[in-house]
Amino acid sequence: MKRTVSVNIKGMNFLIEEDAYELLQQYIDRLTHVFRNDKGSKEIIEDIELRVAELCLSKLNDRKQVVEIDDIRSILNTLGDPAQFVDEEVTDSENYSQTSTDKKQNSGEKRLFRDLDNASIAGVCSGIANYLNIDVVIIRAIFLVIFLFGGFGFPLYVILWIVIPKANTTIDKLRMRGKPITVESVKEEVETAAERLTKESKRFAKKIRNEENVGRRFTSLGRFITGAVGIGLICFGLFLLVMFLIFGIGGMEFIPVQSETGFLSLPQFGELVLNDTSDYNWAWWGAVISCFTGILFILLLGVKLLFRIRNRWSGISLGLLFTAGFIGIVMCIVIGAKTGREMAIEGEIEREVGKIAANELQVIAHQSSFKSSADFKVKSDGRYGLIGLKGDNIVESGIHLEYRLSKDSLFHVYQNLSSHSHSHKTALDKAKNIKHSVSLDSSQLHINTYYSYPKRDKLRDQEVYIIIEIPKGKTVEIGNQTIHLGAEDFKEDVKNDFYEEDGYLRNDGEYDHWD
Repeated sequence: MKRTVSVNIKGMNFLIEEDAYELLQQYIDRLTHVFRNDKGSKEIIEDIELRVAELCLSKLNDRKQVVEIDDIRSILNTLGDPAQFVDEEVTDSENYSQTSTDKKQNSGEKRLFRDLDNASIAGVCSGIANYLNIDVVIIRAIFLVIFLFGGFGFPLYVILWIVIPKANTTIDKLRMRGKPITVESVKEEVETAAERLTKESKRFAKKIRNEENVGRRFTSLGRFITGAVGIGLICFGLFLLVMFLIFGIGGMEFIPVQSETGFLSLPQFGELVLNDTSDYNWAWWGAVISCFTGILFILLLGVKLLFRIRNRWSGISLGLLFTAGFIGIVMCIVIGAKTGREMAIEGEIEREVGKIAANELQVIAHQSSFKSSADFKVKSDGRYGLIGLKGDNIVESGIHLEYRLSKDSLFHVYQNLSSHSHSHKTALDKAKNIKHSVSLDSSQLHINTYYSYPKRDKLRDQEVYIIIEIPKGKTVEIGNQTIHLGAEDFKEDVKNDFYEEDGYLRNDGEYDHWD
């Protein structure tokens, strides 16, 4: 009769004879002492204990529920003597003895596991290669072939991924390779895993260092770029500030016109476009606010990038400047939309200048006369710029000419004046205010190249058209050009009154013609 004790080995409960337990405990203590200075000693002991639990379980059956001392001796004989891993000889002849001649090695129980240590995806191919003891490249090539040509390589891989367990423990890895599970093999596997982990750690650390170096390079490059952009923004902002002070606030006259001064400033030109003083004031303040805050926004952003300022107030300042600039732009857009309405509707009036019977009509361009001194005659006309200003009138140049086929044998001449506004009545009133000199005398048509209208009518696309109806077979002479209608090539268009030609008489009296 022997006493038994209840022992829990790696989560499994066993009834074991008391002397067998003492022998097993001595073995574990010896293992702990032998591997105390080794890396992974805790993992080695845990793996040996797990193997002991498996072997103890294999000794039991329905008729046998207690692990005996002979079972423990057999198990320890299988695992091997820890003394072989130290220089000094450690023996215990009373409880456990083993010689190299009677050491019993098992051949290893090989099982199929997924090898995660050498996995490309899930370790299926490397696990099969270990089980079959062949190169993993061959298994991967087989899967690739059946995937490309058989079409079922992927689902087969997924099924094996689910079915085959992964090799989690050291004992699983030994079984995967068919190696005997002994103290020696466990120690070797743990050392190999530790060495592999060390290499991977060094590789990972090297990668991190390389990434840090690359990161530092990119950071330096980023700082250089942001600094360069900041300097560029500051220079651009200063340039805009100078232009704003000169042309906006300073009111420098730079828009070319025909007047006593010869130029207009932006505010002066705005008075000729905007409807009234209220619109002018709103547009002026909207432009000042949007331009000034926009310039400050660019300067502050440049300083922020150059000196890498990241405090809260810089962000708030940029936000406030952006908001103020947006408000200024909205003010300008509203006034711009209101002014744009003035171009919506065209008013057009026409009067007959006269009609004459002649074989040819000569067009003569006239410009404003200039006084001559006693010794010299003025040859230049001083005509330049977008528009002209003379007292309370706006002066523009350039007359459009249209040529149509006359319905009789006479030349008919008409003067067409047009303007735009928000209503048809107002547009007609502004068209009536256009002053232009044109007269028909004998066989000559005298046309002034300039026309004028009051400043109060503003710039509303005022234009002057002179329409000349030419009898078939007769011509118009203007400059060095001869215009005639009714050519055979345009017989149908002439017959149906569709055909016409156009020309443009410039301020200097030069004429451009196009069909």
